[in-house]
Amino acid sequence: MKFSAAVTSTLVSCSLLAFADAATGVYDYDHVDTWNAEFAGENGNCDGRKQSPIAFETMDCTHYANYEMNPGDCTLDNMEFVINDNGVQMNWKPDLIGVCSQPFFKIPVDVISADPQNFKGGDTYIHAQTHIHLSSEHTIDGKYFAAELHMVHLNADSSRASVLGTMIRPVLPYDNPTFEHFLKRWADVRNADECDCTEHFSFDPEPNLKLDVYENMAGKDFYHYDGGLTTPGCDEIVWWNFNTEPWKISVRQFNIMADIILKYKPRGEPDVNGLAQCADKPQTNASRGGSTSRPPQPLNGRKVLKVCSFS
Repeated sequence: MKFSAAVTSTLVSCSLLAFADAATGVYDYDHVDTWNAEFAGENGNCDGRKQSPIAFETMDCTHYANYEMNPGDCTLDNMEFVINDNGVQMNWKPDLIGVCSQPFFKIPVDVISADPQNFKGGDTYIHAQTHIHLSSEHTIDGKYFAAELHMVHLNADSSRASVLGTMIRPVLPYDNPTFEHFLKRWADVRNADECDCTEHFSFDPEPNLKLDVYENMAGKDFYHYDGGLTTPGCDEIVWWNFNTEPWKISVRQFNIMADIILKYKPRGEPDVNGLAQCADKPQTNASRGGSTSRPPQPLNGRKVLKVCSFS
């Protein structure tokens, strides 16, 4: 089944786009302990009983199934790379009707649900954006990781979201080729800003590059649970599918990414001579320790499945 850029462009224009780890109201990561009270009621759902992230524990497989993943035929030039309040992100550009087909994946509902008719949102989710949090949000056996990647997907009527997540570990003695292409483009965004006050890296991104966005996800095992957004308003509308294997990158790549996230300053008000000045503080609202992550929330009786691949 083919999903066009028109579908995703329509979805991201809907109100559900606010779910994609964007904020409702002002918040920061030095005061995540106040979110449950501050972003509740009319201001959000951060006090709900199906919150994310959660703490995973190593477990045996509960189900066996393969997630169907279709990478589409779009290229990285069809995406917009940005540095925002939470860190680095890549979105599909608007007005791509007829240009390419977006990636999508299917949750194996018929295997993991006793009654697929009750599986809210259906089984097919179209990729909308990808972003990275510094310091992991979920934990595995009580352990945090250096960073966490979220591939955000929306269903056809934008009533439900699903995220493919994975930990990031900076342990390779060589650069991860796929991650390098992403990193080059985020560095390009920073370098293009004449007000940037951070150290620059020189890159030459390859044009019209087609990558399989599911390269690190296909054929893997996943923790699956019903949860919510990890930023205010914490709406409980997300099927989480979390890769049990971290994505490995080099130490150099992680250091550059962290430098971009923590030090990038956008343009501020011009001075008396009309020259652009750096903003007073970095773009991201990271904590003093450099985290852009919410800590694990209570399970409150929810079940976590481990869906293992046949391969």
